[in-house]
Amino acid sequence: MGEVLLGLVIVLALAGVILLRGNRWRTGSLVLAAVATGALGVDLLAGALAPQAHGAGSVKTTDPADWLLPQAELGYQPIANTRVRARETFDGKTVFDRTYTILADGSRATAPAPAGADTYIFLGDSFMFGEGLADADTLPAQFAREAGLKVRAVNFSASGWGPNHWVRALEAGLLDHYRREPVKAVVTWIIPAHLARVTGDGGWLGSSPRYVLENGKPRYTGSFTAHRWSDPLAGLRYVAGEQFSFVKAIGERQRQDEQGELFIALMLRLRELVREKFNAPLMVVYSWLDDASWPDADVSPTTHPPLVKLMDRLRAERLPMLFADHETKGYESAELQIPHDGHPSAFANKLLARELRHRLLDIPLE
Repeated sequence: MGEVLLGLVIVLALAGVILLRGNRWRTGSLVLAAVATGALGVDLLAGALAPQAHGAGSVKTTDPADWLLPQAELGYQPIANTRVRARETFDGKTVFDRTYTILADGSRATAPAPAGADTYIFLGDSFMFGEGLADADTLPAQFAREAGLKVRAVNFSASGWGPNHWVRALEAGLLDHYRREPVKAVVTWIIPAHLARVTGDGGWLGSSPRYVLENGKPRYTGSFTAHRWSDPLAGLRYVAGEQFSFVKAIGERQRQDEQGELFIALMLRLRELVREKFNAPLMVVYSWLDDASWPDADVSPTTHPPLVKLMDRLRAERLPMLFADHETKGYESAELQIPHDGHPSAFANKLLARELRHRLLDIPLE
């Protein structure tokens, strides 16, 4: 869209050079055309250098189409008490055709549990939700199966969510009804894409919860859209960044630093809320660039790239963490990911579920 606007400006400016009278007007039009041409070139270059969007080239459909509906606290959430048929094709061929079963509280169905069973709550995005998988193949469902169907696994997740959604869900009491249950742990799954989500950098995140840091603590301020309306400069920069790649690239390093600090603060706040609400630990599964030798080997975190440093900081806070790459090492990517899609396969979830059962059931967490 941005390239189209710049192209239109160039055409109109060049027309002005020809049609307008007076050297001042013609010179102004020529300068405008030159500036717009330069901006178009920079924008095209920035767009070419930007990483390709996840799932680019695929076509996804759902029936019903509007199964993710507005929710006051989270921005959106799966609609309760519904079954969703989700399909994806790539180059005209079916990638998956699955049914998602959504329960009364907006969570995705897992296996039934005995009365009074220990409860494990899983918070996440499409990885945890199990996009492209049957109900029984998600990580929470497979964890329950690995535990002999003797535990209750709650899959409270949605595609596109991030730590700001999970923190807000607990702060707003959306999971308080589980406080009556014996909750033994809360499990979440983090990926690098969450960094952009905590600052609302995604077209679907406008109504999602926005947090800012105050004295190192995250404070909820409302939605991203509400903030952009109340702060026109912030709104203008967001719109310009969505339209023009080169605008979005301005100050990108500072933006990434801001995202990292907010991400860490939200994860620590999540652990705090899990303790307050359920008197339970938070277990973090992560698919993230990391140094597998740290902290076992003598490796200094100061030499690590920014993404790895974030994992170093979470480890320093003594969060129980499970590196997904460790559990899936030695297998081909075709076995671990849905083809042409990139989301974890049922087999990958099975490997992770086995290790989670070992971590959460066999060895008590501190």
